Amino acid sequence: MSSRFMPATRKKAKARIALAGPSGAGKTLTGLKLLYTLTGSATVADGLERIAFVDTERDSADKYAVNPELPGVGDMTPEEAGGYGFQKFSPVRYDPRQLVELIDEAALAGFTGFMLDSASHYWFGPGGILELVDLFARNHGGRSMDGWKDVRPIERAYIEALMSFPGHVVVCLRSKQRYEITESADGKKQVSKLGMQPDQRDGLEFEFDLVGDIDQAHYLRVTKSRCDALADEVIHKPGAELGHQLLDWLDNGEPPRDPDWPQALAACASREDLAVLWQRAQRLGKTQKLRDAFNARGAEIAAARRAAEAPGTQLASAVTEAADPDASEAAGSRQPETTGASR
Repeated sequence: MSSRFMPATRKKAKARIALAGPSGAGKTLTGLKLLYTLTGSATVADGLERIAFVDTERDSADKYAVNPELPGVGDMTPEEAGGYGFQKFSPVRYDPRQLVELIDEAALAGFTGFMLDSASHYWFGPGGILELVDLFARNHGGRSMDGWKDVRPIERAYIEALMSFPGHVVVCLRSKQRYEITESADGKKQVSKLGMQPDQRDGLEFEFDLVGDIDQAHYLRVTKSRCDALADEVIHKPGAELGHQLLDWLDNGEPPRDPDWPQALAACASREDLAVLWQRAQRLGKTQKLRDAFNARGAEIAAARRAAEAPGTQLASAVTEAADPDASEAAGSRQPETTGASR
């Protein structure tokens, strides 16, 4: 009997970094320094070409930018110019569905670095996850659990979009002090500090390769790292050196291999086949470019099922029966439920 298991091989990859900290810790500057190194940007012009930035912090990213139209600035390093080059978008509402569109737009435009500062606004800000839950709950008579049922796929979609971006990703998270009310031995209640906590849903850190907390003295404490050399490190004012360490680790592997996508899609005969191939596209950072092709193939599979189930026809084969009318969304902007992933 043949096995579907194959030997695991190390593949080259792109960085997935989360930086959490309070105001003034240096998250934005650290993220820009890392993306400049990760994308190989040496000059202001390089950054303008390679880095896309979603700025939710009232245009605070502008404080780290320079005017690239000034004579000679484009050819300068950030140190020489006194700032960085990047292209940005400042949303006024924080609907995660729009964020998916922005990530796709950056991928299709050829940016090799993407920065979101901060993701916390897509959690608690106007139009964000918590507000959407309330909106959907009202549609269900105020039942919060039903609201979450509708919003979870939207949340998964934006996270999957970040993870599938075909370049390096840096996400900033606001942190706040977390407290717990406990009872002492004499029965009195007391407030205990539990440390800083990102203003974001629990468990988001599982999605990233490197997660670090930055304090107001600009020390980065690595709280999670898939790169063993960086585990539990404490780094003061991290920048290019950390970026190079990450690059050495990310580049240690075989180049990822693309399948013949038209042939692979044509071979998909069911929803399950399409989901497996979609997951491969996610790992390769190809979902933005291949979404329309996946949608088209999903629609063909759904049409074949409907035709097979029409009155007067025999039941389709077992493979065709596995298809689903919603399979066309396996690669669409409201993905996840069909692919088993988040988009």
